[in-house]
Amino acid sequence: MKHALVFVFFCALSLFKAQESTALSYSEVIKLSDSTKSSKLLYASAKMWFTQTFKDPKEVIILDDSNNNIIVGRGNMRYNSKIFSGSAARQGWIGFDVQIACKDGRYKYNFSNFTHEGKTYNYGLITTDPFLPTMKGMLMGGPENYKIRVTNELKETIKDRITILISELQKTMEKPLTTKEEW
Repeated sequence: MKHALVFVFFCALSLFKAQESTALSYSEVIKLSDSTKSSKLLYASAKMWFTQTFKDPKEVIILDDSNNNIIVGRGNMRYNSKIFSGSAARQGWIGFDVQIACKDGRYKYNFSNFTHEGKTYNYGLITTDPFLPTMKGMLMGGPENYKIRVTNELKETIKDRITILISELQKTMEKPLTTKEEW
């Protein structure tokens, strides 16, 4: 009997471990139509994208590694909830990290670590779960269907903004960069 209880305990523990949350992220390796574009030119294009996208790129860029052609930044987007109940408390910002790594003829982007900070409620890291792990109890979210609606709205806000950023990044990376040889 004792062994059976230990077995059930470890099965339950492994099931709990299998259900850990996965952070929401958008990542892709893009091969350019011009596969001869060097990693240095792509790196310069990525820096150009940061300059065009963010008001103060110096404040956003947290790692600028020209030797390895990697740029990492931390940005944010405004979040205004359209779900009336509790919207003022959730209103705030969603922070995120963006990493761009360049190799000859291709680059990889990764938008990750989406974190909500509201006026009253901070939901923290946005995950792929039906509703966020921080929405516990009635005080931090209410009934389950309400928590799911709020989580879906957060994910849609992120998806809409990131889709635009990815599209702008792809256009910038494909565009020929004027170099000093072309003057």
